[in-house]
Amino acid sequence: MIVKVPHHGEVVLDTGLTYDGVTPIFVRVTNRHGRYRFSDDGGAVSAATVDVDELVFPDRLWLGENEVNVSRRGVVWLPAFARQGQEWLEQVVSLVAEGSLVLYESLLEPLG
Repeated sequence: MIVKVPHHGEVVLDTGLTYDGVTPIFVRVTNRHGRYRFSDDGGAVSAATVDVDELVFPDRLWLGENEVNVSRRGVVWLPAFARQGQEWLEQVVSLVAEGSLVLYESLLEPLG
Protein backbone atom coordinates (compact mmCIF):
# COMPACT_ATOMS: atom_id res chain seq x y z
CA MET A 1 0.00 0.00 0.00
CA ILE A 2 1.39 3.40 -0.96
CA VAL A 3 0.33 6.11 1.48
CA LYS A 4 0.40 9.66 0.15
CA VAL A 5 -0.68 12.36 2.57
CA PRO A 6 -0.52 16.09 1.87
CA HIS A 7 1.71 18.21 4.11
CA HIS A 8 -1.41 19.73 5.62
CA GLY A 9 -4.55 17.68 5.09
CA GLU A 10 -6.00 14.21 5.24
CA VAL A 11 -6.76 11.13 3.24
CA VAL A 12 -8.96 8.08 3.89
CA LEU A 13 -7.34 4.79 2.89
CA ASP A 14 -8.90 1.43 2.11
CA THR A 15 -6.57 -0.94 3.97
CA GLY A 16 -7.55 -4.07 2.07
CA LEU A 17 -8.89 -5.64 5.29
CA THR A 18 -12.58 -6.21 6.03
CA TYR A 19 -14.59 -6.56 9.22
CA ASP A 20 -16.90 -9.29 8.00
CA GLY A 21 -15.51 -10.34 4.65
CA VAL A 22 -17.45 -7.52 2.97
CA THR A 23 -17.25 -4.23 4.91
CA PRO A 24 -13.88 -2.56 4.23
CA ILE A 25 -11.69 -1.19 7.00
CA PHE A 26 -10.76 2.41 6.30
CA VAL A 27 -8.10 4.44 8.08
CA ARG A 28 -8.14 8.24 8.06
CA VAL A 29 -4.66 9.79 8.03
CA THR A 30 -4.50 13.44 9.05
CA ASN A 31 -1.29 15.44 8.71
CA ARG A 32 -0.86 18.82 10.33
CA HIS A 33 2.68 19.92 9.44
CA GLY A 34 4.34 16.61 10.33
CA ARG A 35 2.00 15.68 13.19
CA TYR A 36 -0.08 12.72 12.13
CA ARG A 37 -3.23 11.13 13.49
CA PHE A 38 -4.36 7.72 12.24
CA SER A 39 -7.95 6.69 13.00
CA ASP A 40 -10.59 4.15 12.06
CA ASP A 41 -13.26 6.85 12.70
CA GLY A 42 -15.18 4.34 14.83
CA GLY A 43 -15.50 1.86 11.98
CA ALA A 44 -15.33 -1.21 14.22
CA VAL A 45 -18.23 0.03 16.34
CA SER A 46 -20.28 0.93 13.26
CA ALA A 47 -19.63 -2.41 11.60
CA ALA A 48 -20.57 -4.30 14.76
CA THR A 49 -23.74 -2.18 15.05
CA VAL A 50 -23.49 -1.78 18.81
CA ASP A 51 -24.60 1.08 21.02
CA VAL A 52 -21.44 2.79 22.29
CA ASP A 53 -23.36 4.40 25.15
CA GLU A 54 -23.71 0.98 26.78
CA LEU A 55 -20.05 -0.07 26.41
CA VAL A 56 -16.82 0.64 28.23
CA PHE A 57 -13.82 0.41 25.92
CA PRO A 58 -10.25 -0.34 26.98
CA ASP A 59 -7.78 2.55 26.74
CA ARG A 60 -5.63 0.51 24.37
CA LEU A 61 -5.39 -2.80 22.56
CA TRP A 62 -2.22 -4.88 22.41
CA LEU A 63 -1.28 -6.30 19.02
CA GLY A 64 1.70 -8.49 19.73
CA GLU A 65 4.49 -6.09 20.71
CA ASN A 66 2.53 -3.02 19.59
CA GLU A 67 -0.46 -1.20 20.94
CA VAL A 68 -3.15 1.13 19.61
CA ASN A 69 -5.28 3.63 21.50
CA VAL A 70 -9.05 3.34 21.86
CA SER A 71 -11.20 6.36 22.67
CA ARG A 72 -14.22 6.30 24.99
CA ARG A 73 -16.41 6.14 21.87
CA GLY A 74 -14.57 3.12 20.43
CA VAL A 75 -12.38 4.93 17.92
CA VAL A 76 -9.08 3.12 17.29
CA TRP A 77 -6.28 5.65 16.77
CA LEU A 78 -2.59 6.45 16.98
CA PRO A 79 -0.64 9.71 16.91
CA ALA A 80 2.74 9.97 15.17
CA PHE A 81 5.37 12.44 14.05
CA ALA A 82 6.79 12.44 10.54
CA ARG A 83 9.79 10.19 9.93
CA GLN A 84 12.02 9.44 6.98
CA GLY A 85 10.74 7.07 4.34
CA GLN A 86 7.40 5.56 3.49
CA GLU A 87 7.51 2.34 5.50
CA TRP A 88 6.55 3.83 8.89
CA LEU A 89 3.35 5.35 7.44
CA GLU A 90 2.28 1.98 6.06
CA GLN A 91 3.08 0.27 9.36
CA VAL A 92 0.97 2.69 11.39
CA VAL A 93 -1.95 2.40 8.95
CA SER A 94 -1.73 -1.40 9.26
CA LEU A 95 -1.61 -1.24 13.07
CA VAL A 96 -4.74 0.90 13.25
CA ALA A 97 -6.56 -1.37 10.77
CA GLU A 98 -5.57 -4.51 12.70
CA GLY A 99 -6.59 -2.87 15.99
CA SER A 100 -9.94 -1.96 14.49
CA LEU A 101 -10.48 -5.55 13.40
CA VAL A 102 -9.56 -6.87 16.87
CA LEU A 103 -12.01 -4.44 18.48
CA TYR A 104 -14.75 -5.41 16.00
CA GLU A 105 -14.26 -9.12 16.73
CA SER A 106 -14.29 -8.51 20.49
CA LEU A 107 -17.58 -6.60 20.16
CA LEU A 108 -19.16 -9.61 18.44
CA GLU A 109 -18.03 -12.14 21.08
CA PRO A 110 -20.87 -11.48 23.55
CA LEU A 111 -23.37 -11.79 20.67
CA GLY A 112 -22.07 -15.15 19.45
